[in-house]
Amino acid sequence: MLKKIAEKFKGDRKYFSIVFFILMMLIVSGIVTEYYINKTKDNWSDLVVEKISALESSIKKDFNIKQNNLLRKLDVVKKDLRASLEPENETYKELLRSINNRSFEDFSIEIFAPNGKLIAWNNRIALNPDALFPLSFPLGEIYFLSNDILTNLAIIDTAHIQSDDFFIAISTPIEEQVKINNQFSKNISFTQDILNKYEVDAEIDYSAYSEKSKDGRKYSFELLNNNGNKIGIVSFVKPSLNNTINVIKEDSTKIQSLLVLFALLFVGLGLMSDFKKIRSYLFKFILLVIYSVILRALIFIFDFPSNFISGPLSNPVYFSSPFAWGFVKSPIEFFTTIFFVLILSVQFFRYTRSYLLNSERKVHRKYFIVAAIGLSVIIFLIIRGISATIRSIVFDSTIRYFKEPNLIPDFPSIAMNLNMLLFTFAAALLILGLLNIILSFINSSKVTIKHYLFLVAIIYLISFISYFVSNDPLITPLMLFLILLFLLLLYYQIIIREQNSVYHYLIVLLVSSVISISLLILFNTKLEKESLKTTSWEINRTDSNLLSFMLDETIRNIKNDKNILSQFGERFANYNAIAFKLWAQSPMQRESLNSGIQFYNSKRQILGEYLIGIQPDNSIFNNISKDDEIIVVPVFDKQKDVIDYYYAVIEIKERGILRGYIAAFVDFNIKSIGAINYPTFLESNLSVFNKVVDVKQLKIFQFKDGILNNVYGDIYPSRDQVKQILNAEVDSVFNDSWLKINFNSEKYEAYLLKSEEDDSEFLTVVAIQESAFSWDLFKFFKIFIIHSLFIIIAFLLIVILRVRRINLTFKAKLLLSFLIISIIPVVVLAIYNTNLVTERGKEEILNELSQRADYVEKNLGAQLNKFNNRDIITASQNAFNELGISFALYTSTDQIYNSNDIYNKIGLMHSKLNPKAYYFLNYLKYQEFITSEKVNNYKFDSYFRFIHLKDKDYILSVNDAFNKIRVTISTNEINVVIFGIYSFAVIIIIIISTIFANQISQPIQRLTKATDAVSKGDLNVTIEHNERGELKDLLDGFNQMTSELKKNQAEIAEMEREAAWKEMAKQVAHEIKNPLTPMKLALQQLIISYKDKSKDFDKLFEKVSTTVLNQIENLNHIASEFSHFAKMPSLKIEEIDLLSVLNDTVNMFVHEKTKITINTDLKSAIIDADVGQLRRMFINLIRNSIQAEAAIILLEVLQRENKYFLTIKDNGKGIPELQKEKIFEENFTTKKHGMGLGLSLAKRFMSNINGEINLKESSTEGSTFELIFPIKNSL
Repeated sequence: MLKKIAEKFKGDRKYFSIVFFILMMLIVSGIVTEYYINKTKDNWSDLVVEKISALESSIKKDFNIKQNNLLRKLDVVKKDLRASLEPENETYKELLRSINNRSFEDFSIEIFAPNGKLIAWNNRIALNPDALFPLSFPLGEIYFLSNDILTNLAIIDTAHIQSDDFFIAISTPIEEQVKINNQFSKNISFTQDILNKYEVDAEIDYSAYSEKSKDGRKYSFELLNNNGNKIGIVSFVKPSLNNTINVIKEDSTKIQSLLVLFALLFVGLGLMSDFKKIRSYLFKFILLVIYSVILRALIFIFDFPSNFISGPLSNPVYFSSPFAWGFVKSPIEFFTTIFFVLILSVQFFRYTRSYLLNSERKVHRKYFIVAAIGLSVIIFLIIRGISATIRSIVFDSTIRYFKEPNLIPDFPSIAMNLNMLLFTFAAALLILGLLNIILSFINSSKVTIKHYLFLVAIIYLISFISYFVSNDPLITPLMLFLILLFLLLLYYQIIIREQNSVYHYLIVLLVSSVISISLLILFNTKLEKESLKTTSWEINRTDSNLLSFMLDETIRNIKNDKNILSQFGERFANYNAIAFKLWAQSPMQRESLNSGIQFYNSKRQILGEYLIGIQPDNSIFNNISKDDEIIVVPVFDKQKDVIDYYYAVIEIKERGILRGYIAAFVDFNIKSIGAINYPTFLESNLSVFNKVVDVKQLKIFQFKDGILNNVYGDIYPSRDQVKQILNAEVDSVFNDSWLKINFNSEKYEAYLLKSEEDDSEFLTVVAIQESAFSWDLFKFFKIFIIHSLFIIIAFLLIVILRVRRINLTFKAKLLLSFLIISIIPVVVLAIYNTNLVTERGKEEILNELSQRADYVEKNLGAQLNKFNNRDIITASQNAFNELGISFALYTSTDQIYNSNDIYNKIGLMHSKLNPKAYYFLNYLKYQEFITSEKVNNYKFDSYFRFIHLKDKDYILSVNDAFNKIRVTISTNEINVVIFGIYSFAVIIIIIISTIFANQISQPIQRLTKATDAVSKGDLNVTIEHNERGELKDLLDGFNQMTSELKKNQAEIAEMEREAAWKEMAKQVAHEIKNPLTPMKLALQQLIISYKDKSKDFDKLFEKVSTTVLNQIENLNHIASEFSHFAKMPSLKIEEIDLLSVLNDTVNMFVHEKTKITINTDLKSAIIDADVGQLRRMFINLIRNSIQAEAAIILLEVLQRENKYFLTIKDNGKGIPELQKEKIFEENFTTKKHGMGLGLSLAKRFMSNINGEINLKESSTEGSTFELIFPIKNSL
C-alpha cells in the first residue's frame, strides 16, 4: 500500500505535491494568524505580564553574566596576589607584572596596601587612588562606579595575607556616556545591548538610590548585585497590544511571503523535465528570463531578504543605488539581483555554446558581417554597463576601498567585492555568449585564426565607433581596448583552442577579477579627483552663516538638556567632563573644527571647560543671548584683520535666579583643516573633509587679490608655481580650472576655484599627489587577494560537486615544486623586510620622542638653574609654551604636571605612572623605556626616562598622542610598497614557473598519453617532436618501440596462425582418417561384389551407400568445426556507458594537434557491447580522421526514440567518390601503410551488436560517419 502511494509521488509529481502542501500551509497560516491575534486580544492582560516577566528575567540574566565574569576575574587576582606576596618576595614586582597580563586588558585593577596606599595597578584606573576610603559600597559587593563620561561595574574586596588585609578594586566598563564619532570609540553600552537583543527601548539608572518610573506606560525593576542588594533601576516601555498584533501580522506576512516564493521555486523544479525537452535554445532562454524576472520581482515586493537579515548587509548606508528602481538598494539586494543575472548569463553562455557546436544547425554565412556589427554594439553596451555598475559601487557607497593602507577589509567591503566580481563575471559570460552567436553564422569546424582575427577587427572597429559616438562612455579608450583584449583572448582560449570544461569558468572569473579591479581603481581615482572639488567648495562654503548655525544648534541643544540646571547645583560636579560631553555631541566635533565649551558661575568665574585649537578672551560677556534668541558674535584678530573665532553665551537661570553661564566657541581656517589641532583619538570620521581621501595628503593654497595668504600642508609654492596658478584659465560658467603642478619633482593634480567676497577675489587651490606605480600595485593586489579567495572557494565547490579525486600530475608536482622553491624565499624575505621596517619605524619614533624629551629636559634644567626660586610646575608650563612639546612629569608614581591635564580632569586618562614603565624603570632599573598605551581603541607610543633636576629625580614622559611625529615614511606606506613589489614578483614567479613546468612536462605528458593509447591497443601512435638530448632519445625510442611492437604483433599473429594451422592439420588429418578407412573398405567390397556379379549386390550397395553417407556426414561435421575455429573470437558483451568510453578514447588524443570536441546533452548512454572492441573502433575512426589531415573532429551524441546516434564529423580531405562504396570491404585502404581491416571490422562489430555504421557524407571539406547503437534492453 505504501509502495503504491510512494509511486504516485515520484518524479515531477513530488514537486507539485510540495506546491499543494505549501498552498495548504498558506491557507492554514492565515487561519492560525487570525486565531492567534484573537487569542492575544482575549488574553492580553495575562500575556503582557508574561512578556514583561520574560523580558525582566532575560535582562537580569545578561546582567548576572557580567557580574559573574567580574567575580571570576576577582578570584584570579586574589590568587595572583597571594602567590606574589609569599614571604620570600620582598617587592610587588611579580604582582605588578601579573595584573598587567593581556587577559585583564578590559578591566581596571587596583591593589591597595592595608594603609590604603596604591601598590599595584594596570593601564586602566577607574577608582581614584585617593578615594578608596570611605568605601562607596560594602566590601565584596558589586556596585556601579560612575563619572560623567563612563559607568563601570565595580567591586572592592579584601585578601587576607600574612595577618594583613589588602584591598582589591576591580571594575569593567558597562556604559559609555560619551560617544566620539570615529573608529576608536568602543561604544560600550548595556542599554544598547538590550535594544539590539530584545528590541526594547530601555533606560538604566546606575544608582542605588534611583527610584522606579512613575510613568504608567513603563515598567521598572531593580538590578541586584551579588548579595541581592539594589544597585540600579531598569525601565522600559510596556508591550502594547497594537504593537504586538502588528508584530504578529508582520511575522505572518514574512512566513507567507516565504511560502509563496518556495511555491514558485518548486513549480519551476516541477516543470524542469518538460523544460529540458524543449529543443529550441531561444525559447528555453526566453522562458528562463520570464521565470527569473517574476521570481526576482516577488522577492523584491516581499522585501526578501532585507526583511529577514539585519546588519551591514541590509544597511543602505554602505551601498544604495537608484539604478533598477530600488532592486539594488542595499548590498544584500544587490547580491540577490546579481544572483539572478548570473543564472541567466551562465545559461545564455551554455545555450549559445551548444548551438555553436551543434553540427545540425543551419549556417547563414551571408549574415555574418551584419551579425558581427550589430552584436559588437551590444558588446560595447555591456562593457559600458560593467563600467556604470563599478562606478555606482564607488560613487554610491560610503565604503572607501583604498583610503586606508590596511590589507584586511571589513565585512561590508568583502560583500561588495563579491558583488562586483560576480556581476563582472555575469557580464563577461554574456559577452562570450554573444561571440558564440556571431561565430554560429559560419561553420564552427572551419573557424581558423584568420576568421577569428577578422572578427576581432570588426569588434574593435565597431566598439570604438560606438565609444566616440557615445555621450558618456565612462571609461578611457585604453581601458576599452584592454577589456576587449582580455575578453577576446579569453574566448580564443576557452572556445576555439580548448575543449569544453567546467574549469573554464574559473578562467572567466580570473579575467573578470582583473577587469573589475582595473575599473574600480579607475573610478576611485575619479572619485578622489572629484573630492578635490568638494573640498574646495566646502572651504568656500564654511562662512559665518555655517559657523553661526553650528553655534546656534549647540547652544540650543544645551538649553534643552534637562540635566544642565541640576548639574550647576551639584557640589562636586566635574564641569570639565560635562563640557567635554556637550562638545562631543555638537556639530563642531563632527566637523573637527577648532571649538570648545566653557562653564562659568554667576560671578563669571570659570567652573570648567573643554577647548581645542582655540583660546578665547574675557570679552565674551559683552553679548549675552537672552530668551530664545541666540546671538553669535565674531571676534576679530586686529593684527591680521581677520575673524579669529565666533562665540555665543547663554545664561542659566533657575526660577529667575542666575546660576551661571555657558559659552560655545568655533573657528575655521585653512591651517586647521584635517583636525590638525586634534589628538587622533578625538578626530571625527564624519567630517566632510575626511570622506574620500585623507585630508592630510592634501596641499591647499588660498590667494586673496593675487596674494598668497593661507597655506595648508608642508609645501610652499615657488614664484613660478604661483604664477602658473594665477595665470590659469578659469571656466567662465563655474569659475574653476584643473591644473597639473610639479612640486619637488612630484606631480600633483590640482583644482582651482575662483570666488568673490567683499569686493575681494579669492582663489582656492586644492592639490593631491598623483599615485605612484607601487601604490596602484598595492590597490590592485589588495582587492585581488579577496577575489582570489572567492575563486579558490569556487574551485573547491566545483571539485566537491563533481566528486572527483584530485590526483597530482607530473606537471602539477613540477609546478608546485617550482612555486615552493621560488615563493618561500620571497615570502620569508617579505616578512623579514616587513619586520625590519616595523622595527626601524619603532626606532624612528623612539628617536623622535627621545629627542623631544632631550629638548624638554634641557629647557627645564636651564630654567631651574637660571631662576632658583622657580618651581618645577611653572618651569614645566613655560617649557610647554616655548617648545610646543606636550609632556608629563612624575615623582615616583604620581604625576605632578601634564601639558594636557584636561584629559585627566575629564577622565579619559589618569595621573598614575604607566605600570609597565614603573616595572621596567623601578624594578629592572632601565634608564629609558617605550611602551604602547590606549585611549579607548586608539594605541599610541609613550616614552619614559629618568631626569635629574635640582638634586631631585623625576620621570619624564613624552608620547605621540599629543606630539605629532612625522616620520620620513610611515610603516604602512613601506608595507604598501613591499606588498606591491613582492606581490608582483610572486605573480611573475607563478607565470614563469607555469611556462617552465609546461615545457618540461609536455613531452612526458605526451609520452604518458601515447603509452596509455598503446596499452589500449592503438599501435598507430607516433609522437612528433623537436626535442633534443635525452628527451629526443626517449621519444625516438618510444616511436621505434611502437613500430617494433606493431611489426612483432603482425609476426606473432602470423606465427600463431601458422602454428594453429599445423596443429589443426594434424587434428583434421586424424579426424578425416577415421571416416575414410570404413569408406575405403566399403567401396572396395562394393567393387569386388560388382566384379563378381554377386546376387546380393543390391543389398550390399544399399549397405555401402548408407555407410559412405554416414561417414560423409562426419566429414561435414569436421568441416563445420574447422570453419567455426577460423572465425573471429567471440564478443564479451556487457553493460557499458558509451559516453564514458568515448571520453576516455578522446583523452588519448589530447596532445594531438587536432581539436576533438564532444557535444551532447546526455549525462550517460548505456548500451550492451564489448568495451575493448568498442574502444578500438573509436580509436580507428579518430585515427583515420587525423591521418586524413583533419584539424577539427566533432563527436555528437543524440538520443532518438530507442537508439543512440553518434556522429563523427571531421574537416579532413575526405574520401574519393569512387572509393566510398568500398570502404567497408576487407583489405581495402587508401593509406600507404595498413591492412584495410579497420572499417570492415567496425562494420562487423556494429552488426554483431545490432547496430549500424554508415558514411553520411564525404567531400574535400571533410567526412561524416554515423554510428547507431540500440539502447540497452530496447531490443
